[in-house]
Amino acid sequence: MRNRPLLSVCLIILCVLASCTLVGKERFIKELRPSPLEICTTEDESVIVCGVIYRQEQKENGQIIYLKHNSVYSISNKQKFQESKIIVYINSKEKLHIGNRIKVRGTVSFYENARNPGNFDQKFYYQKQGIHGKIYGSQMQITDKSVDVFREKLAVFRAGWKELLVREMGEREGGILAAILLGEKSDMDPEMKELYQVNGIGHILAISGLHLSFAGLGAYRLFRRLTGSYKAGGLAGGILLFLYVSMIGMTVSVLRAWVMFLFRVGADVTGRKYDMPTALSVAAVIAVGSNPLYLYDGGFLLSFGALLAICTVIPLVKKESQQPVMVRILGPGIAMNCVLWPVILYFFFEVPLYSVMLNLLVIPLMPVILSCGMAGSLVRMAGGTSGTWILMVCSRILKLYDGCCVLLLKFPVARWIAGRPEKWRCIVYYLMLSGIILIWKYMDRQPVKIRKKYMASLALYITAWLILISGPLLRRGMEVTMLDIGQGDCICVQGPKHQNYLIDGGSSDVKEIGKYRIEPFLKSRGIAQLDYVFLSHGDLDHMNGIEELLMRQDVGVRIRNLVVPGKQYWDERILKIITMAKMHGIDVQEMEYGTELKEGEMKFTCLGPGGNTDDKSHNVATGNESSMILHLEYGEFDMLFTGDVEKEGEERLTEVLDVIQEEKKITWEILKTAHHGSKNSTTETFLQTVYPQYAWISAGRKNRYGHPHDLTLKRLEKSGAKIYSTQDNGAVAVTLRKKTMWIHGGNS
Repeated sequence: MRNRPLLSVCLIILCVLASCTLVGKERFIKELRPSPLEICTTEDESVIVCGVIYRQEQKENGQIIYLKHNSVYSISNKQKFQESKIIVYINSKEKLHIGNRIKVRGTVSFYENARNPGNFDQKFYYQKQGIHGKIYGSQMQITDKSVDVFREKLAVFRAGWKELLVREMGEREGGILAAILLGEKSDMDPEMKELYQVNGIGHILAISGLHLSFAGLGAYRLFRRLTGSYKAGGLAGGILLFLYVSMIGMTVSVLRAWVMFLFRVGADVTGRKYDMPTALSVAAVIAVGSNPLYLYDGGFLLSFGALLAICTVIPLVKKESQQPVMVRILGPGIAMNCVLWPVILYFFFEVPLYSVMLNLLVIPLMPVILSCGMAGSLVRMAGGTSGTWILMVCSRILKLYDGCCVLLLKFPVARWIAGRPEKWRCIVYYLMLSGIILIWKYMDRQPVKIRKKYMASLALYITAWLILISGPLLRRGMEVTMLDIGQGDCICVQGPKHQNYLIDGGSSDVKEIGKYRIEPFLKSRGIAQLDYVFLSHGDLDHMNGIEELLMRQDVGVRIRNLVVPGKQYWDERILKIITMAKMHGIDVQEMEYGTELKEGEMKFTCLGPGGNTDDKSHNVATGNESSMILHLEYGEFDMLFTGDVEKEGEERLTEVLDVIQEEKKITWEILKTAHHGSKNSTTETFLQTVYPQYAWISAGRKNRYGHPHDLTLKRLEKSGAKIYSTQDNGAVAVTLRKKTMWIHGGNS
């Protein structure tokens, strides 16, 4: 540090920026403050926007247009204001160019925060880009045909390059190589992207220092040899790299690599020694100074964390000369993972346990992919047929990656889902890791002290690792979470003995809820396996998410048992999901009236369909009226899950509850309101029997059915129940420990 004054200054600046960001929040970070669009307009309000195109994407059903320097006119308020950036979604095939000024008429919409713990925070993602809203356009007009020639030519070249790769290599491998070379992931096969991520090689899809080394350092060294001048080589490499960076976009990893390249070339030109830690610290200051929200960004933390590991931990591992061969081979990869694990768990909730070995194959072959990909593309653009053969090398390597990823997922414990650690656990982990680094750096290398160093480091690291991952393992009591999945139902129960249950899982207005809402929530809670999944009935808004989970058993959350109502209540959809479950080796169990399922002090009891009040229940039609009804007991806590039961089904349930109340007095703490709060369910007669303290309602915002109905809400209020709705609160959860109960809503 004494010999690196610039590094010291940068670290101080980073500490100041981090402190201001954590304490100041929106007072310090302008992106977190409401924009004029958020202040002056409301959701679905009609506006007219005039702005300059700085980016565009062509989709099958229209265009996505990114506008800057916007003037917005609110039609209802007759108010005009400025907005820095806006995204326009419009169903139009009109040819547009970067630099065109357009006028769009449409309706305003705002991005959502994560509706459930572990879900993608769309609002924060766009806030980092300075975008606070979007417009669904109905009319569009070009008002100024001026073109940003430089950026337009680069965009056209990039699009043409991508088309060439897809044409020559096919959509699958061509899409992957386009992501690797051009950072263009929008049309990449989602399954391949996920396959790379769950195996721990998703980093190859991010533009990094390796890419810029090929584009920049390669040109720099070539021109330096041709001209014999460091300055000429640096200028040529810098120009080529500037064009490449301008084409692919200035992401945080590109910014980091760009700054470090300039330091590398600058050191050569001035005859000084290149210092990676100093270059890395300067890049971090520039990145955080330009956008403090990068401190919360997984890409920033992973990109800079990997380089930090290369600067600090890996040299210490390599310095030990008396090591077994396997330790020398695997040590650097394990050391890097030790630095990155808290970040990986915080943002992705799981660790690919074989990633170190897989990266031993992947990383050495990446220079081959980059060189062949760039060379083959350039040759093919020039009309040379040999370019196709060069690109075929890339295709073969990518297929090798694909095969290895698929194979490793079949190995035992290929993925370890540990959940999202609390921030304080991550801080303690890094403090203890810093202690290990100090031990390795400053203890003398004498035989006795080497043993002490190893033992002290191992003990300290095991303690740090246990602190990091022990959150879900130390959970006590029971927790019930009603997920916000739009117009549908999904409830997760975490039992006192660490068994996990899912009651329904489906939505009629949110696509792929299994992949994007249910599964991320489960993984963030450290739930790698669902012991029982209850299906109340066969409506899609209760089961299509479960179908997704079944189809994602290789990469998602495992399911042990599927629990369905008795056979007399099955319909075609239930039969279909039973078949799917059996195909994946999942046990299917029927739950009839009176059936119990116990875990310690917790117990599920089936109260319907069926019952001992009359025999008419066996003639009930499939669907809402024959929904599986569950009574959850845990100590003195009682919760009633009613599915979509209504009309005659609710009448029979009321009779069953009356009989139960005669046998033992039950105080219902929580009622999961039936059928999303529809008018035909949760009648006054039913509420007079139940009298819940709290009523939970799962319904989509702005749903077309008008759920929950005003009459239902009035009946619940009249009964004295406090209402929690996913529309207003996002996910709603109740935590129970001993005799303590607390309910909390939102992304917490």
